[in-house]
Amino acid sequence: GVFPLIPCGECMPCRNKQYEMCRNYNYLGSRCDGGFAEYVNVPVRNLIMLPDDVSFEAAAMLEPTSVAAHAMRRMMAAFLVDEDRYNNSDDMQKLLIDNNCSIVVIGLGTIGLLLTMHLISIGISRIYVVGNKEFQKRKALELGVKADNYCDSTKVNATEWIMEKTGGMGADAVFECVGKNETCERAVEAACPAGKVMLVGNPASDMVFPKNTYWKILRNQLSVMGTWNSSFIGHEDDDWHYVVRMISEGRIEPARLISHKLKLHELDRGLHIMKDKTEDYVKVMISCS
Repeated sequence: GVFPLIPCGECMPCRNKQYEMCRNYNYLGSRCDGGFAEYVNVPVRNLIMLPDDVSFEAAAMLEPTSVAAHAMRRMMAAFLVDEDRYNNSDDMQKLLIDNNCSIVVIGLGTIGLLLTMHLISIGISRIYVVGNKEFQKRKALELGVKADNYCDSTKVNATEWIMEKTGGMGADAVFECVGKNETCERAVEAACPAGKVMLVGNPASDMVFPKNTYWKILRNQLSVMGTWNSSFIGHEDDDWHYVVRMISEGRIEPARLISHKLKLHELDRGLHIMKDKTEDYVKVMISCS
């Protein structure tokens, strides 16, 4: 497996082993050649060994699956800060289950679906998801989301729907996985008093909060957090090793979200599907074999 971010190793985040926040990073596939190059030069420290029971298809999904894991684990860590009786990362899962936390995922693209998969894998039962396409609903239900816990935002007011599902209080935790003004506003509106909002989606434009939404952050003392990339420090506690372990144990199956498996000569078709959205897709996989 290949962690694509190449840190400088010298800035403050790097010195703190927070490589995903490196100030001067290189990046395979964007700032330098990536997987479509004839040869790719990858630092040894960016490699992760794969157990025999982790397929190459699953390995190709490690990066987005780790991004989703990073968002989830940052949210769980935020809950730990509020609870003195939980002392370490091993208690994160127990905390959310003990408190019967309600969690909302807004946006069911690749990261939103992988995040939903992670939450289900650790035993969270009160998961509510918001999508806007029929195939997103199918995928969410395939992952184990209850039909009553799926909201089609093209048909109903998603904020009102979330409030109804949470007894008028709002959700304990909300993940925004779209990156648009209206969905960021919805995430804040959907959070309960003292709730937590994790902004995951890359911004599609300038982001602006309406005055009333900003008031809700203040008056409800919400925690609004950001997440970026994933942690990879070569240790079993980082996001990548966590994901490899979860795949190896059969607790998550990210390869289920590969919607297209194409040969190398079909590369143009795969790129057009993603760029022009000519077909419903989650992940497009290109194989040389």
